[in-house]
Amino acid sequence: MVEIPGHAQAAAMLGIALWMAIWWISECVPLALTALIPLVCFPLFGIATGKEIAPRYLNSIIFLFIGGFLIAQAMQNTNLHKRIALNMLARLHASPLQLALGFAGATAFLSMWISNTATTMLMVTIALPLLQRLMEEHQSEDIAPMAASFLLIIAYSANIGGMGTPVGTAPNLVFLENMRIYAPESVPSFLEWMMVGVPLMIVGLAVLFAVLGPGLARLPWKQSNASAIQQSLLELGPIRFEEKAVGWTLGITALLWMSRKGIQGEDFNIPGWNALLPYHGVDDGTVAILMASLLFLFRSQSQGIKHGAILNTASFRKLPWDIILLLGGGFALAYGMQHSGLSSWVGSQLEFLSDVPLPVMMLAIACIIIFLTEITSNTATTQVMLPILAAASLAGSMDITSILLVATLTSSCAFMLPVATPPNAIVFGTGHIPMHQMVKTGIRLNLIMIFIVTGMVYLIRPLLPGL
Repeated sequence: MVEIPGHAQAAAMLGIALWMAIWWISECVPLALTALIPLVCFPLFGIATGKEIAPRYLNSIIFLFIGGFLIAQAMQNTNLHKRIALNMLARLHASPLQLALGFAGATAFLSMWISNTATTMLMVTIALPLLQRLMEEHQSEDIAPMAASFLLIIAYSANIGGMGTPVGTAPNLVFLENMRIYAPESVPSFLEWMMVGVPLMIVGLAVLFAVLGPGLARLPWKQSNASAIQQSLLELGPIRFEEKAVGWTLGITALLWMSRKGIQGEDFNIPGWNALLPYHGVDDGTVAILMASLLFLFRSQSQGIKHGAILNTASFRKLPWDIILLLGGGFALAYGMQHSGLSSWVGSQLEFLSDVPLPVMMLAIACIIIFLTEITSNTATTQVMLPILAAASLAGSMDITSILLVATLTSSCAFMLPVATPPNAIVFGTGHIPMHQMVKTGIRLNLIMIFIVTGMVYLIRPLLPGL
């Protein structure tokens, strides 16, 4: 075995990291199985004991994910997400372009809080009857290219919307945990993340319409084509108690997340509510679990919700345990790399990068990540790459927040291939999108978003003193 001077376990850790990276990228076995490798190998090779590594699989970030997922599940159980989407679409249906804007806005907003896969499924279910009616009323060969653009907007909006909040997509949580390990003093709050993520989401949607919007302007349209949306909204009936309960819970949760740490600047300091408590140990994971727990207590006043509760025992069985294990495995990998000294060694090998200007470094990382995630899981990609980039940033005295943030955000910008993200696969599976159109549109967006993400992080990052 190759020895790394000064770090007895680093060589073994390097082998384990390469093993996990190969299995994650190739997906030759389930991703969750690969994630369990540290639990077995770290104790065997003396990298960490079982007691040390096991808590990495169920830490506060994981509980943030679980709590957020339970709240999202409550939105789906009560059809609140459908009501939000239909209400937005009902106000934006005067033209195909306006309706597409409504779909994009609703999709991006929902993807900030619930799974982008579930959001895409919902929006595609609403969009397909509209497109089918157009194809029946006009020549289908004339409608098909524009219908494809319409569906691509839905998928890409779901990907872009995930960048808006820390709970929007799993790579965002990977970023937070790596920051806690490598730069605990610079972990962004929920609000600080949104101050970067929301502007980037808005610009991303603008770019999306600049690329796909012109084609939609030629789509034939009658006001009656929007009647399906109005009819679906009427079928939902008046808003029910359980929808209000979930809506208030989500709103209060978001407010608690955003105000927990407060805002600090050079000339002002607005304390968060956590600072006003006797003990300051509350974090976003605590808030997520507390608010999700309330939804098990609310009783439904309508028919159709099993056991009469908004959330129940079945809700725990629906949690994506494979993703939870995948996240935990990545956190264990990051811990092992730092604990074994491998991060220090990797950083020392990459010290030459300190001579590279930060914008150039960020641009190069964006290029690598955005095309790597076209063929691999974006969660697995960030699990492998962020610890390496963190080590290189610290060794080269580079801004670790900017480096990791660019890598994380560009992992959500895989637009070229159906296998890149679940939203891409869902819309491609409708049969309305030719492969060449997805690739052609996706590569244009990929190249544009490389510069958009890099530029916005570089410009906004210095304006956030808390980061």
